[in-house]
Amino acid sequence: MSTDTVSPFRISLHDQLGLERNEAFRAMREQLRRQDCGMEGPSFCSAHRHECSSAEQDSFRLHRDIIHTLLVPLFLINHQAGRIAARALPSKKGAEPERVFRGEARSAFSWLNCILTEEHDWYLTARCPACIVLHVLNSEPTIRFVTVAAQLAGPRSGFGCWLAALETAVCEDSFWGDSFWPEIEERASRLTEGVQELVRQCHELRATLDSPACTPPLAKTSVPVYERSTSACTIAIKPSSFARKQVRLGREEQRYRSSMARNAWNCSRELRQPLGGSAPTQSRRRSMTS
Repeated sequence: MSTDTVSPFRISLHDQLGLERNEAFRAMREQLRRQDCGMEGPSFCSAHRHECSSAEQDSFRLHRDIIHTLLVPLFLINHQAGRIAARALPSKKGAEPERVFRGEARSAFSWLNCILTEEHDWYLTARCPACIVLHVLNSEPTIRFVTVAAQLAGPRSGFGCWLAALETAVCEDSFWGDSFWPEIEERASRLTEGVQELVRQCHELRATLDSPACTPPLAKTSVPVYERSTSACTIAIKPSSFARKQVRLGREEQRYRSSMARNAWNCSRELRQPLGGSAPTQSRRRSMTS
């Protein structure tokens, strides 16, 4: 892929002002601004530092900040799900953590592990802002990842404009084109539902793990918690409004964290399914992870 000097995404001034009303986004922008100022070298790589105008660099920074703000919650969901899975399988060393979850939640957890491992450097935004932004359109998994993040944020967060900008960029891209977007949107919607189910099952497992009624005596059975929870105690299928409020506030608080864990689960496998009949190129991929 040749070096580009203009971001493929377009955000209007009106939408940008709407984003600025999002407190988490403002905090993330300030954090990334301090990160850029504290870097020993320039934040832009040599190519984009010389080929992008000041206005274009500002645009890339804005879009980098949007991408980072959207991806952090997905990282945190995956990280917390991994910790809960480890707690639920203390006596099963070597057991795959996704076994703790069921159905679409298991698929979502496995997919998040794969994408976060494969794109580790990218989602940490420790590189040139232009390179980070342009990488979104590099492959189907990265497009779907950002689409899911935008869908989870919801239109009321102010990030609805980014979902529209992403659709436009994909449709106008000479490599992807109009025919690609409907399928990526459908796949992203299914994955979004899987992530939401993963969060719900995490609530259930945490309640089970923290319940005294579900804590076995030390000398007794070593059966994993997730296997005995159905008979040991009753878990509400739908969290209470108070619990949901606590979770929402907890997520908002976590977005302010200035540090994140630097590793993710190793990806045990990645299934790829070609889209259409086009042959993959060396620099950009249409291959799809399941």
